[in-house]
Amino acid sequence: MKSQKSLVTAFSLPKETLNLLNHLQIKFKRSRSEILREMIEHFVQSQKTSTKRVGDEGINDSDANKILKLYYSLLSQTKPKTTIVIVIGIVNKKDKVIIGLRKSPDPNIRDLHWTFPSGKTETLDFEKTLTKTIKDETGLNAKPIRLVHARLIPDSPDKKIRIVALYYHCKLLGGQPKPGGDFKEIKWVPATQVHRHFTTSVADEITTFLGTL
Repeated sequence: MKSQKSLVTAFSLPKETLNLLNHLQIKFKRSRSEILREMIEHFVQSQKTSTKRVGDEGINDSDANKILKLYYSLLSQTKPKTTIVIVIGIVNKKDKVIIGLRKSPDPNIRDLHWTFPSGKTETLDFEKTLTKTIKDETGLNAKPIRLVHARLIPDSPDKKIRIVALYYHCKLLGGQPKPGGDFKEIKWVPATQVHRHFTTSVADEITTFLGTL
């Protein structure tokens, strides 16, 4: 009988995170993979149930958030589908948010016309990529302050790829609104009226979050 080859995927964790994992393994008598999965699930669930107004507390650098990023970086290695990670910025000015009209259809998301500033990231520096994308597409200077939701996009016509969308609430710092990049038009709209402009599905968690702005 021929032996089957197994694909083993490994990655390095920051020392402080590794120490925490070792402590949790001993305390709860769980394997490292079980702890990782539970932390990821806890992080995602906490975002779904949180409806608090977001302040200027800065990027959430909790261990769960770090591990979530590492988890996304491994998806393309552990699954047969190609994984694309898109960072999306929710930039608000009081109770209004900036959205843009695309110049041409998105090749990966069906019927995407009006949308939040967004772009594909090739690195794990999600916040840096998003800051540049917002500037390029809207002319605005903004700082990501919190990851508010993460999900798989269900509207892709290509079944061979998986699109992971990371939604960040961003603080407006300044700049002059001007469409650029993939946008031919931009405008401020009431946060609670975004669904009237979008032709793609809006996650319930995002709708709930927009209601807190």
